[in-house]
Amino acid sequence: MRARILVTRPKPGASATARRLKEAGFEPVLLPLTEIRQLPLPTGQRLERPDAMVVSSANAIRLAPPELLAAQAGRPCLAVGAETAKAAVEAGFNAVTSADGDADALTRIVLKLTPPGARILYLTGRVRRAALEERLATAGRTVETVEIYDTLPIAYSANGLDRLLAGRTDAVLLHSARAAELLARLPGAGRRFESAIFLGLS
Repeated sequence: MRARILVTRPKPGASATARRLKEAGFEPVLLPLTEIRQLPLPTGQRLERPDAMVVSSANAIRLAPPELLAAQAGRPCLAVGAETAKAAVEAGFNAVTSADGDADALTRIVLKLTPPGARILYLTGRVRRAALEERLATAGRTVETVEIYDTLPIAYSANGLDRLLAGRTDAVLLHSARAAELLARLPGAGRRFESAIFLGLS
C-alpha cells in the first residue's frame, strides 16, 4: 500500500511536488493552503542599477515583469535554493548562485559574495520574514525590496476537507511556517492528522 502524502504548497509548485512524489512511488494528495497572486509594481518605482539581485522564491522569478528581469539578467543572481536558481537560469540569468533553501542560508550567501556598500535588488513576496533585509542593512548593504507577489490563504469547509482527505494521511509536507499555522487552523485538524508525520522545509 502506497503512503499518502499531503502536499500543502501553492500551485504550480504543488503539482510539481505531486509529480515527483508519484514518480517515487507515493500517493500525493493536493491540499494547497495558499494561493499566489501577482502584485503590480508600484507606480513610479525607480529601480537603481544593483550590484546583485537576490531572489527569495521561484515565484518571484516566474511572476516578475519580463522587462525587470531583462534589465537585471547580466548581474549576479543569488537564489534561496535550487528550484529558484533553476527558474533564474530559465529566465536568462547566467551567474546564478544557490543557497541551501532558507532565508538564513540566503543571507549568508549574500554577505559572502557581496562587499559592504553593495546595492542589492531583492525580489520577494509580500508575506516574508524581515530578517534578511535587516541583516543585510546592518552589514552595510543597501537593499531595494520589490514585492512581486502576495500569498493568500485558501478557505476550506469541514465538508470540503472530508471529501479531499477521505482516507488516511501518512505524512504532511510543510514548505513554510505560514503553511503550518494555516494547517493547524483547518476544521478538525487535530483528528485529521493525528497519525501523520510532519515534514518541514526548515
